[in-house]
Amino acid sequence: MLQATRAATVSNAPAGRRDVLVLPCWRRPEFLWHCLDNLSRAEGLQDVHVVLRPDTGHDPANIEVIRAFAERLPSFEISLPVPCPYRRTKQSANLLLAYLQAAVRTRQLVYLLEEDTMIARDFFRWHRAVHAATPGLFCSIAIANPNRSVRPPADAGGYYLSSGDFSSMGVCFEQRILRRLIAPHVTMSYFRRPKHYVRRCFPDSAVGLGFVEQDGLLRRIQERCGCPTAYPCVPRAFDAGFYGYNRPGALSGSLPQRVEQLGQIIYDPAALRAAAGPEFIERCVPIDLQGGEWSSQRQLELPT
Repeated sequence: MLQATRAATVSNAPAGRRDVLVLPCWRRPEFLWHCLDNLSRAEGLQDVHVVLRPDTGHDPANIEVIRAFAERLPSFEISLPVPCPYRRTKQSANLLLAYLQAAVRTRQLVYLLEEDTMIARDFFRWHRAVHAATPGLFCSIAIANPNRSVRPPADAGGYYLSSGDFSSMGVCFEQRILRRLIAPHVTMSYFRRPKHYVRRCFPDSAVGLGFVEQDGLLRRIQERCGCPTAYPCVPRAFDAGFYGYNRPGALSGSLPQRVEQLGQIIYDPAALRAAAGPEFIERCVPIDLQGGEWSSQRQLELPT
């Protein structure tokens, strides 16, 4: 684990020919199937190298799903993480080390797509346009803002800037942000005692100590650096995970049966709303995956 951390945080390797997308997965291969199905339809996928990261203890069916999509992914690999000895930060280690390994290899951008996030056809095009339009972003996030009530206009060519509300669903970083701001915090000290680490390194943070996993760490880093996050006025992805990590429930049957059942739920707003628990109803909202018509992105100022 220590060796993997050092290898991921210290490198002068040249940039690659493609941007890199990291896709962690664990025990929901039926979600992974739908995630890859939408990913394989996205514009610009030929310019992206996909790194699939089955976490420690993953369902072997994830590998079957990945192999089934092998011909639809122009460039991909399966990267198994070094087991993390600390239960609290096992998932965080998988994601954060994957981020840094991707930052070494990418052309410019690093995307992270969780297995229960479904993306629109213009997902990559939107991220690239926003980073080109506003240099200096902390990141861009393609879902509707899940952390605060914001009602932007339904403008496919518009995005807005926000702060203090990071989310790992459909996120995109520039390489330099990962290497300059995030890499210094991907340490054994953090993995070993995350609450102690964030209390010591971010003593003035407004983020509560109940949030110390990777998304809480990244939120604190954004809070300190002050670089804004870009959100779309029209989401380019949505959270379909009405069960799974920290969310009760499951589907039964064989993998093909679960894939079919899931497809009947997650693309139907009424069905997904009925399936999601009360605390996730506002987050699990399907979008039009075909994407909107737009030629460029412009920043909009929303009323405060």
